[in-house]
Amino acid sequence: MSVEQTTQLIQLILNSVLMSVACAVVLSGLTARYTALSQQLQVHHQTQRHPAPPGPTPLPVAYHRTALRHLRLRYTLNRYGVLAGYYALFLAVCSCFILTLRGLLNWNSLIPIALGCFVLGMATLLIALGLTLVDWHFSDRSLLEETQHFLDVGTEADPRPLRPLSNRAARRSKRDRRSRPKMRVG
Repeated sequence: MSVEQTTQLIQLILNSVLMSVACAVVLSGLTARYTALSQQLQVHHQTQRHPAPPGPTPLPVAYHRTALRHLRLRYTLNRYGVLAGYYALFLAVCSCFILTLRGLLNWNSLIPIALGCFVLGMATLLIALGLTLVDWHFSDRSLLEETQHFLDVGTEADPRPLRPLSNRAARRSKRDRRSRPKMRVG
């Protein structure tokens, strides 16, 4: 191999290593978010099984159903995002391995294969980040509020209830409360 080919191969290997590190960092964040959502879903299921004694303003059943449906949707999006992150990391490591193999063996056909793995890994990482952005959109909270909520999940004092996806769901639950028959005492 010439000096120019060796330099290009080293640059390709460094790109793959950098991509692997970026995938690992993104994957760790996605996994932490997935774990927090999983805990939030478990807490929500436990509160449904053992509801708190009725307080001054109990939340309607429709509110809980809507919140649970949206939480499951976000959980599914996060699961697919984490899966895409794992695939992106795998493809980045494969690209690095193939380029290293190309350094040992003089097979020029390994370079397009490695570049293909690199491009697929980059596309898969972008899909994982896109799914996370869709999840943040469905959370209907600001990024700071969402981060603070996930830091509070699992603690005993989690004062904020789940919010429905939009104000439309809240209006629907108010309408359900108004349409319930009033109980007469007497």
